[in-house]
Amino acid sequence: MPRYTIALRNNSGPDAPASVSRHVPFYCAHEAAGAAWSRALDEACGDLLDPATQTAVVSVVSNFGRELFTGDADVVVALDRIGTTSLTFLITLHQDGVQAAELTVVLVHLDSSRVNSAPWSPAQIAALETLRSAPAVA
Repeated sequence: MPRYTIALRNNSGPDAPASVSRHVPFYCAHEAAGAAWSRALDEACGDLLDPATQTAVVSVVSNFGRELFTGDADVVVALDRIGTTSLTFLITLHQDGVQAAELTVVLVHLDSSRVNSAPWSPAQIAALETLRSAPAVA
């Protein structure tokens, strides 16, 4: 499962107090998670899938266990489930070695019209399976 270091940012104005400008709003954390899963799809699938034109986000559930601050965060992307036309990622964001957020993201594979879902090809499934987390060893 891929792990990336991504710089978290805040879109506050230049005159915002430090208590505001250091805080990372949820939507900025979602953008970082989106950059991570898009990169993971690019690296795993290469020419087999264009995430920008062949996928759509249909669900995002996020839970924050602690505040995120501007600066680097480690983002881990793991394939949790793959269906006929969709997949589910479990994405975790860590700062200072502590998990701060967990997102569950469901993407659907789209046909060329971008209106209907389309089944994953066997080659896409094989590539996507490389993003699955390794089973725990007992």
